[in-house]
Amino acid sequence: MASAVFFAGLLRVRSFNALEPRLSEKPFLRLVGSPGDREALCSVDTLSRALRVMGLDSVRSVSVSIVAKAERNKVLREGSHGALRYFALDGWEPICSRHRHCRECLVRRVRVKGKGQGKDGAPIEVDEYYHRYAVAMLIDERFDLALDIEPLRPADLRPAVVRGKKKDRLVKLDEDEGELTAALRLLKRVRQTFGWLDVVVGDALYANGPFLSAVRDLGLGAVIVARKETDEPLKEALRMWGNERPHKLVETDREQIALWDCPDLETLSTYEGKIRVVKAQVSWSADPQKTPSTWCMLVTGLPARRLAPDKVLAVARARWHIENTGFHQWTTRWRFTHVFLHSGPGILALYWLFFAAFNLLSLFLYCQLKSYGRDATDVTRTISRLIDEMLNELPRFAWDTS
Repeated sequence: MASAVFFAGLLRVRSFNALEPRLSEKPFLRLVGSPGDREALCSVDTLSRALRVMGLDSVRSVSVSIVAKAERNKVLREGSHGALRYFALDGWEPICSRHRHCRECLVRRVRVKGKGQGKDGAPIEVDEYYHRYAVAMLIDERFDLALDIEPLRPADLRPAVVRGKKKDRLVKLDEDEGELTAALRLLKRVRQTFGWLDVVVGDALYANGPFLSAVRDLGLGAVIVARKETDEPLKEALRMWGNERPHKLVETDREQIALWDCPDLETLSTYEGKIRVVKAQVSWSADPQKTPSTWCMLVTGLPARRLAPDKVLAVARARWHIENTGFHQWTTRWRFTHVFLHSGPGILALYWLFFAAFNLLSLFLYCQLKSYGRDATDVTRTISRLIDEMLNELPRFAWDTS
């Protein structure tokens, strides 16, 4: 049954209703390794029930083993900037509904306006149910791979925490979990699973002492985007730079980059250690009148601190891979946002199988088909075209899976 869900993800079948006819078609039965004398694999209701009770550790190992084997085969050992391996953390909300929900759903109040909603069409507040996750993705110049996913827990499923000056009492929290809490759990598990990773890349949410301390304790480096000019250590770095001329200028065919670098700041009270701050102003050769784009980054950990300022900027900009190659592609090209079933563990099991399909396809395209890569005009469209060809050729599959 897991193989049926895996191929549903790989072939981007839009729903279980669309999958059901295929479960009794001979080409699909051969594809999933079903015995030749079997008329049908099962019903989609059976698939849904199976997902709900699958062991998450075992189904997660399918995707993890693909990435681990790629690393063992030296596919990932070229590294990226500075010969380091980077992964991005970010929050993702693929599912929301105002009608159907499960025990693991988060809940928020939203204002809606429309016919029949309130008196004279006035907005009213309704409950909206949603699932949100912290996601880790390997970011590379050639391909990006999904590494791990961690759900945000609703208030009633959160464990009690130790509080008080003497840490002698347990307190039950009455709020849904935030992204940072789930990201810290995810960070530890990613480090334990993929010990060869070097640097974590994050947006401004992660520019805080507790997260940077966790990164340091795990022996990782960090490149974190900083946006609030009133927060330390960016505030102190901006004060020190003042109207100072750029420390370094880098020109390419398309851009001119002015860089400022402050290597050793200790003004963040919630973090014990030195933080490097890098600022970059990017101008475009094709449009010199356009307002320059400004980037500020916090850098910790010995591997990341050795990067040149322009490489720090390149790493921070590569964080968008998780937005574009990951979330955007999963939303517009894959079927990650369709509600296949209403069960927190079931959704996680399904995502793990879909991640395995995504990773396997990405490695195949960029390692075996040399014409596929980031230099293509539209990579995601190229991948989608390959999937269309696979679906068209499915009736001709005659694999002996015995």
